[in-house]
Amino acid sequence: MNLQELMQARANIYDQQMAILSAAETEGRELTAEEEVKFQALETEYAEADQKVKEAEANEERANLMAQRGNELNGAQNKPFRPAAVAGAPVQTPKKDTAGFANLGEFIHDLRFGDSKGRLDKLPVGEGEGGGRKMPEAFASQVTSFRNELSMGGVDGAESFLPTQFRPDTVFQISPESPIVRPMAMVLPAGSPPDSKITLPALDQGDLGVYGGVQVTWIAEGDAKPETNAKLREITLEPHEVAATIVVTDKLLRNWEAATPFIRRLLTNAMIAAEDIAFLKGDGTGKPLGILNATGALAVNRSTANQIKYLDIVAMIAKLLPESMPSACWCASQSTLPQLMTLQDPGGRYIFIQGDATKGIPSTLAGIPIRFTGRTNALGTKGDLTLCDLSHYLIKDGSGPFVAASEHVLFRNNKTVIKCFWNVDGKPWVVEPLTLENGVTQVSPYVILDIPSA
Repeated sequence: MNLQELMQARANIYDQQMAILSAAETEGRELTAEEEVKFQALETEYAEADQKVKEAEANEERANLMAQRGNELNGAQNKPFRPAAVAGAPVQTPKKDTAGFANLGEFIHDLRFGDSKGRLDKLPVGEGEGGGRKMPEAFASQVTSFRNELSMGGVDGAESFLPTQFRPDTVFQISPESPIVRPMAMVLPAGSPPDSKITLPALDQGDLGVYGGVQVTWIAEGDAKPETNAKLREITLEPHEVAATIVVTDKLLRNWEAATPFIRRLLTNAMIAAEDIAFLKGDGTGKPLGILNATGALAVNRSTANQIKYLDIVAMIAKLLPESMPSACWCASQSTLPQLMTLQDPGGRYIFIQGDATKGIPSTLAGIPIRFTGRTNALGTKGDLTLCDLSHYLIKDGSGPFVAASEHVLFRNNKTVIKCFWNVDGKPWVVEPLTLENGVTQVSPYVILDIPSA
């Protein structure tokens, strides 16, 4: 378990102890013998959990210290602290290419006002409708820092999926700037050519069951062995072009030193929001196919219009793929927050537990982490609450980002329109609900709360 999970486990034990004490206090009595035994058992569990948290914190602090020390040693006078790696030891990270520009602000300034040094002429031009110049590697990595990739390259020709960038600290943070889907999804790198289609084989499960048509039979000695066939299907992703547009004054752009953090922040936020909206509810036409439109999703009709009840939550959890329980999360519209925070089970216990973002502890609903957002449908409509395992969502990155700047649209206002173009596709890879081993129960990694049935 990581530090976040250990802290959550410790907090759960504390909540159980408080529930015992609160029940006795409410009824004006001492603890019963049974409650005393249970409380002391939880006390032992809490001490063990607390020790594990302290050990994990110490390990994390030590790792951070070593990373900081390495950066200081490698960064001294811009030289590595030793001339070469010995026995696999790390070396100084090579600097990313800036194409000769001091920063992102200067790059965009010269896109708008011209580059007397000819640096722009050396950058590739975007092939999409937007055109623009390819953003230098150093600035692209800043603007798209929210991206994470998985490499398809294996060892000795064997395929593997190895994460080269992952940001678990941003998955459940309460921040409008952090992505929801991408950090948890399976992300495929752009490859070459970057915008071409990519086809992946997948086990055809759904009505064929979780084993995709493979049947297991007990065979008596001498009996004929039955034929079993696993069926495969193909999943295709093709990056679509998307653009983020911002407007800045020419005066600000001329002061490109000050404009750099402002422009970078705006572009990054716009790109994150655009992708999340598409990954959550895109219709798949010229854009990614979102979770809410997944053919493999299961919809649960709520019991009361414009309401979310405890039994709705229970019904949704019952439809979730069992293997997805450890990695699933709720994605909820911000407008559902007042109802969800006050939900109680039949015993009068609140099923929403407020987390602590400063300690990396997420808020939970029925023990499952929850993320509130404005990027999905509002209260009372289909998809205002979704329970999903985002590791079952595929993202294929394409080329970009490319940047273009124009003074023509707002020439009379002394303003410049900046467009950032990139290519990406995404879709749920489960194309129909899965049938469990009992041959009857249907589940899915995407469970969506719908309007009441007719």
